[in-house]
Amino acid sequence: MTTDPSGYSDWHAKSINDTADLLNTSTSDGLSTQEANARHTKYGYNELSSDDGPQWIKILLRQFLDAMNWIFIALGGASYGLKDYVTGSLLMVIAILNLYLSFSQEYAAEQTLAALRNLSSPQADVIRDGREQSVASRDIVPGDILLVKEGDSIGADARLVHVSNLEVDEALLTGESMPVQKELIVLSNPDEPLGDRINMVYSSTIVSKGRGRAIVTATGMHTEIGKVAAKLNESNDGDRTRLQKSMDKMYIALLVVAVICVIIVLASVKFKVNYDVGMYAMTAALSVLPAGLTTVMTVTLVLGGKEMAGHKAVVRKLKVLETLGSVTNIFSDKTGTLTVAKMVVVRFWTLKEGYFYVTPNGLAPEGDVYSTPGIQGKENDEKVNQGELVDKTQLSPTIERLVQCAALCNMSSIYLREVDKEEKSSPNLDEVPETEDTWISSGAPTEVALQVFAHKFNMGKPVLEQAGWDLISEYQFDSTIKRMSTLCHDKQTNRTVVFTKGATERILPLCPALSDDEQTQILKTVDLLAAKGLRVMTLAYRELPLNQEYRGGVNRDDIERELVFLGLTGIYDPPRPESRQAVQEAHQAGIKVHMLTGDHEITATAIAKEINILNETTMSEETIRRLVMTGTQFDAMTDDQIDALDELPLVVARCSPETKVKMIEASARRHNISAMTGDGVNDSPSLRIADVGIAMGKNGSDVAKQASDIILTDDNFATIIRAIAEGRRIYQNMQRFLLYYWIALASLALVILVCLAVRDPDDKSAAPMSTIGMLFLYIAITPPAGALSTQPASKTIMHQPPRPPKESLFNREIIMDTIAYALVTAICCIIAFFVPLYTVGNGVGGVNCDSEYIEGACDSFYRARASMLVTFTFFSLVIMIHCRSYREPEWDMAGIKETLKSKTFIGTMIFDIVCLVIFLYIPVVAIKGFRMMAITWEWGLDMGLTLFFIVFGEAFKMFKRRCLKPMVTRSVEVV
Repeated sequence: MTTDPSGYSDWHAKSINDTADLLNTSTSDGLSTQEANARHTKYGYNELSSDDGPQWIKILLRQFLDAMNWIFIALGGASYGLKDYVTGSLLMVIAILNLYLSFSQEYAAEQTLAALRNLSSPQADVIRDGREQSVASRDIVPGDILLVKEGDSIGADARLVHVSNLEVDEALLTGESMPVQKELIVLSNPDEPLGDRINMVYSSTIVSKGRGRAIVTATGMHTEIGKVAAKLNESNDGDRTRLQKSMDKMYIALLVVAVICVIIVLASVKFKVNYDVGMYAMTAALSVLPAGLTTVMTVTLVLGGKEMAGHKAVVRKLKVLETLGSVTNIFSDKTGTLTVAKMVVVRFWTLKEGYFYVTPNGLAPEGDVYSTPGIQGKENDEKVNQGELVDKTQLSPTIERLVQCAALCNMSSIYLREVDKEEKSSPNLDEVPETEDTWISSGAPTEVALQVFAHKFNMGKPVLEQAGWDLISEYQFDSTIKRMSTLCHDKQTNRTVVFTKGATERILPLCPALSDDEQTQILKTVDLLAAKGLRVMTLAYRELPLNQEYRGGVNRDDIERELVFLGLTGIYDPPRPESRQAVQEAHQAGIKVHMLTGDHEITATAIAKEINILNETTMSEETIRRLVMTGTQFDAMTDDQIDALDELPLVVARCSPETKVKMIEASARRHNISAMTGDGVNDSPSLRIADVGIAMGKNGSDVAKQASDIILTDDNFATIIRAIAEGRRIYQNMQRFLLYYWIALASLALVILVCLAVRDPDDKSAAPMSTIGMLFLYIAITPPAGALSTQPASKTIMHQPPRPPKESLFNREIIMDTIAYALVTAICCIIAFFVPLYTVGNGVGGVNCDSEYIEGACDSFYRARASMLVTFTFFSLVIMIHCRSYREPEWDMAGIKETLKSKTFIGTMIFDIVCLVIFLYIPVVAIKGFRMMAITWEWGLDMGLTLFFIVFGEAFKMFKRRCLKPMVTRSVEVV
């Protein structure tokens, strides 16, 4: 049981200092890690008690709703009624075993799902040990200093200590649709209504604008959301996949078929039922009822989700696993997904002084600056780009102001990584040079790059703040105007300065002093920098008049005007090494990759060419121009104009969240299945309407994560391709598993129905298999089926086109395989039954051989049963091997080696042989239990039929390879 912190509920009526004192915390340094751990013990974890994971009793009770269990119980009861206590007891054991296995598997699946949900739960940024850290929301404790920003789902109730244009959507608690503007005031009324506590933020509400810092005052069930027993944890309701729903319908259909089979058997003897006929009817019913099929399907999906989590893709909704195999188009962000998101400023340019090159060194604020005559060489090639070394202590006023703008129009920070004890004890610590790994960053990658740039001039934000610069107000980056500004005061000169950075086309109109020639020169330089794959940021400033008070903040439109152009910075974000290969794999899988980015059109085109989204070898310049658009151009088009395009653009630059929504809608009208990546709060609409919404786990907002189906924990495009491959594997294994089951069941049903023609002297049907024999076959075919559900992906899985989303699970190939294999299996089993019965034997000579053995009269019948059981048992193993692939040979040397490596195959074969020996050669078991007799020469017949079936399967696959349309596809090509 958790303890309510301090017993206070009126934190909104307390000052910041009083709140910090009562919770024994520091607003600047936060708690220590040791203290946070101690508070976990005292207050518990920050989670709602109703989210207590899977409840075993509910899962157990759910198993009694499974009709299959009741069928086995009913059949067992029928056996008892016929006084066959052995068969009845076995059926009851099967029912109990099926119930137990279903319960244990579903309970394990629920636990796995709960673990996956924990992986996808929101993270929180806090200050601990004096620095920013990212922790799981459940690890927040009272006294933590919580950092919130636009798009975050607030992790706990907290008293604000700093705000910057902070607005919070509290509709979850108050019902008010408008976001609440937060302020740093002390409210006098301890009983102030919840919606009016503008100095507080509450758990599970959403930051719609700005950022802030707050002291956590309540966690878990002591939060306001906890008090009303509400939670945002998603429910499993409606998360059943289309496949699972189809399986539920299939069970109903199978029950109908089972009843029809029983009626046919009874009708064949004009409904004159005795023990033998009753057991025949029971065997016929069992032949079409797959026990535990839906449970195995569910477990396969859950294990697939767990496997994907191991590949850095956390599945939030199981039903998306089916959709992944149908994805035809991927719409991906560039920064951090296709690129490494380790941005670094390598170029800057001013109107009067021209180009400069800055030595890149990752996050380490070390690097030389060179004045260069132009742009040459690669951005990470220091030797080629060296020009005249710049003395950083003798900067021109323009460059000095540009560096100040980079540092102060910036909310990011960098700091040295804490040195662990071993490193501190190293005698050579002072000799270790500073590297990128020595430094840690906090903030957006673009801002971090500019902050590192400023640090290289020894003018980082901390240095400037110590020198007297003070932040008055921040005007956050807005995706609609594509710029950000800060209002800063310099105590040394008593001047207030506006610093602005953003997209060139949005900054230049605010700089009236620029001539037309200067604007043309700037735009030309932007194109040159962008053509090198650089992200270009334009910096500007304005000194405000003296003798005015700006502490209360100024309207944005009033300060973002009459700016003075400072210069351009070129930020390099190299593509991930694996991105090009991943894009190529997507093309081979018939998937088109689109890049949607906020970058300049030329920058986006350069990166797209580098990672092969745009292929300069196969595409003409005209085609490339046609496939690259800006967000403005695309948004200006009507739906009819977009639909008239031969292809949707592969690159959209200067892309807004609204553009992404329009792109997804256009793709849907073309009947494509789209996967969309996103990270911001404004990306949530496109993530929701996409067939597969993919959020960034490292840099994504909580709102984006909650709107998504999958979360990438490494923000890597290659992970999307791995997720699609895994989705295809899961679906392929479901098809393999079901194909195996259907071949086995269909062949058994055919044998049972054909053998209605076998009659005893009283003209009653004689079942080709006892009910106990059928139960043994259930056991024999289960391990191979389970093994098929966990097979590795086929070698050609990412060389096949996307699966049509509305394609039935039983496509043409599977229907063809089911008919062919089931028909041949049934024919061979009938041969194995009829040859001993009629060719060598004299048919069924005794009456009611199922209930009473008559020596000599029932011998041929019993030997025929044994022969058929042996044949089908071995066929079940061969079917498993054939089902590993639809067309590839499985009985060549490579396939045989793979088979011998399969523990399931070897274990099942040994188990089957041992059981058959016991069932056939121990007379009491054989005659009294399974109603069979030992066989001799029949083994040769059964082995011959098994070899024939192996050859048939390979010949059938060869026929398909040569005569049917290839399953693989060529790489997707853009027309």
